[in-house]
Amino acid sequence: MKSNLLAVFLIFFIAAGIAAADYGVLLNGELDVQGADKTKPKGNIVFAPWVSVPYSSSDLYISAGLNTSLAKDNYAALELFRFEYTYRGSPFVLFRLGRINWQDVSCFVAKGRFDGADFLYNLGKIRLGFNALYTGFLFKDTAYINVSPDDTKDYTVSFNWSDFGSTYFAPGRLITSLYGEFPGFPVGRGRLFASILAQFDLSGADEAYHTQYLLARYILGYKAFDLDAAGAVELTKTGENGVKPAFAFSLEGGWQLPTAITDRISIKLAWASGEGSKTAAFFPITMEAMSFVLGPAFSGMMNIQVNYNVRLLPSFSAELGGLYFIRTDSKSFIAPYLESSSYPLGLELNTSLLWVPFSDLALTLKGGFFLPGPAWADDAPVLWRLTLGTMLSF
Repeated sequence: MKSNLLAVFLIFFIAAGIAAADYGVLLNGELDVQGADKTKPKGNIVFAPWVSVPYSSSDLYISAGLNTSLAKDNYAALELFRFEYTYRGSPFVLFRLGRINWQDVSCFVAKGRFDGADFLYNLGKIRLGFNALYTGFLFKDTAYINVSPDDTKDYTVSFNWSDFGSTYFAPGRLITSLYGEFPGFPVGRGRLFASILAQFDLSGADEAYHTQYLLARYILGYKAFDLDAAGAVELTKTGENGVKPAFAFSLEGGWQLPTAITDRISIKLAWASGEGSKTAAFFPITMEAMSFVLGPAFSGMMNIQVNYNVRLLPSFSAELGGLYFIRTDSKSFIAPYLESSSYPLGLELNTSLLWVPFSDLALTLKGGFFLPGPAWADDAPVLWRLTLGTMLSF
């Protein structure tokens, strides 16, 4: 009965706003070549029609289509990219329901698409929000949901229509958070974010891996300078080890250079605790890569990063970056040729170019290489990667 009522509501909602609806198609393709001793070309094409239907103080946005992988195990998977109902009850209230984009205040723990509801109340000097989100219905190859120690989900197994249930869905996580934003704290140009977040492991693993987080971030801009500091305290609960803490922080400073072109240089330090006698390895819910070539997750890892961004033309920009990685434990990051007796991993250098000749067309070129450090075997090869991407909307 409830599902029938929901269907009727959606049909009425779309029909009432169809005259003002906006729609289009997003086509995104990428060719990726990476390796050491030999190349491993692969590619990805996303075809995503979308429609946006406004209605009074609310609107509905739907985007769904085809996600095609051109690799060793080719596949084409249907995916619901976004299904978001937004309600603006007043200048103070914002409510979102469906498959929505969201990230936590620290940007360490959860980032991407989630199924659920998000409520934000704007009090002017304070903005308070609450949400409840779920990951188990997402497509695992694009959701990048982290695998807990006892989870049987295997990201090395490609999607297969004949084994849809086991190869399509991401690990199940229930995420709830209470967050706040404090503009002008403690000075006019500052902005403080704080949050309490809990993750409940619903993957069906033999031993559930529940985590709770206390998160904070502070952003400050002054003339040509900017500062971004973030931190996280995590409590990990397992039946075997009880409750163990984990920690993470980052500090970044940037400077808009006084030149005729628009350019910025920044330096950043990021650190996440590793597995120890009294600490746990920091556990991000989404596995966002820390770099372009080596790409470790933000767990048991630290790096020092220098970036330079420049816009040479209104339609053309470039970025140069260098990162040095150091492990904070010997278990969280594993790779061929890696020896566990040393923690310094090595130096990565990368660059990217972005050209937007038209508002509906963007071309990207990224490249980089990683030079192994003391933690690798003497015969470890240099890692490299090159990608070419195209995004077209019409």
